Amino acid sequence: MKYFLLLLFSLPCFSQVLFEGVIKDAATKEVLQGASIYVPNSTRGTYSDLEGKFSLVLPITSKEIVVSFIGYTTIKTNIDLSDGKNLNKTIYLREIKNELNEVIVIKQKRDKNWEKMFQVFKTNFIGNSEIAINAEILNPEDLILNEEETPGKYKLTANANKPLQIKNKTTGYIISYELIQFNHIVIGHSQIYTFYLGYPFFKDITKEEKLNQKKIQKKRLEAYLGSPMHFIRALYNQNLTEEGFNVRQLIKTPNPDYPSDTELEKILTEVKQTNDYSLIRKLPQKEINKLETTLLPISKFTIEENEKKLIKFDNYLYVTYIKAAPDEKYLIYSPKSESTFQVSQLKNEDEPVEYFADGNYYNPANLFFYGYMGWKKVGDMLPFDYQP
Repeated sequence: MKYFLLLLFSLPCFSQVLFEGVIKDAATKEVLQGASIYVPNSTRGTYSDLEGKFSLVLPITSKEIVVSFIGYTTIKTNIDLSDGKNLNKTIYLREIKNELNEVIVIKQKRDKNWEKMFQVFKTNFIGNSEIAINAEILNPEDLILNEEETPGKYKLTANANKPLQIKNKTTGYIISYELIQFNHIVIGHSQIYTFYLGYPFFKDITKEEKLNQKKIQKKRLEAYLGSPMHFIRALYNQNLTEEGFNVRQLIKTPNPDYPSDTELEKILTEVKQTNDYSLIRKLPQKEINKLETTLLPISKFTIEENEKKLIKFDNYLYVTYIKAAPDEKYLIYSPKSESTFQVSQLKNEDEPVEYFADGNYYNPANLFFYGYMGWKKVGDMLPFDYQP
């Protein structure tokens, strides 16, 4: 998920290495034809041939490889190519079976309730922006959707039997997305949390679909500007201001007027008994926000440790991108104060997050995006080898 550093001078011949090998069944040791081998979040990937063999040229800065095959457990493995030497590996995949040693494939009935869950999933996974709205999931039958609904709370979870195939002619990509986790939680009428994790692989379809190259380039640039990838690249190059990003500290403190867990439980019980949802709407904000007026220097939210660049900060970063206005659909639900520029909030959870020149960062589970960046979803995604 973190790959190359673009340098403005000639690189020696060992800047790329040959990664090759064979994919086999862990139990039978038989070769697997058609397994996917790719660098996640990129266009670099291939498939194993009739003999289970694969060959892939990678930059020496590549850190991870994903290997997947239908009916088998997907693996993500770390690789170290820093010595510039070619790499040859035999990779074993384990078939997914239950306790009776049977292959597991779950199919759900696509009734009205499933269609309702699918629309919630699509909105919160693909997105609803001008660019994302044109993306379609080509294999929705492989989705497994489950919901839990109680007074004041709704939760949707999702996984899939196969990688989701997401086609977006606006950006000119098909994304093969190995979905690991998806959670969408709504509490009351104002608190919405969406978290998803997976391994996307991008295929450029501009030529085979005979798409307009200039329009594709324009839309890709539109998706890139102000995105998390753009922000991380600018942060890495220490030119946030020049690229249009203003960063300030946002301090959130608990609201003393917000009910305790016990009081909240009583309110939800009353809602269930009376169906009076105004009780939830009347709840005060859970936190009080204090936004600092001065811009925050990069040194205040990053550190360097063991030659690694790390994001580390308390509370929140309040990030404003001033070179583009937000999507009109975002403005329907956003505060008026966010109508001129793209406003986002970043939260660093638990551990520092390493960030890279291509705009990637690791571990993604420790860096959360809210506001505008959080509103943009998979339908707006670009591979980390994209260059504007």
